[in-house]
Amino acid sequence: MKRNHNMSIKLRRVACRGTGGATSRRRGRPQSPDSWRELRMLVPGGRRLRLEDLLSRTEDYIFFLRMKVRVLMVSALWVHAARIRLLGFKPNDDS
Repeated sequence: MKRNHNMSIKLRRVACRGTGGATSRRRGRPQSPDSWRELRMLVPGGRRLRLEDLLSRTEDYIFFLRMKVRVLMVSALWVHAARIRLLGFKPNDDS
């Protein structure tokens, strides 16, 4: 499945909105609002990343989380189907 590259554009837009154009005087980087700090704590390995790298890592993390959900859903369907076969349930034949 292809990654959605529009997601990174959306994340960058949100990041730009959050700063209001303010930059840190010492380092010339955008100031980190509380939501970025929270994001840094949520994304594995995100605590020491620059903002651009954090957004890219977040995009990848969301993609892989979605893939995990899909795999779990498919495996749950397989387990459900196996239970039906083992217990001998048959669909109702009303016709």
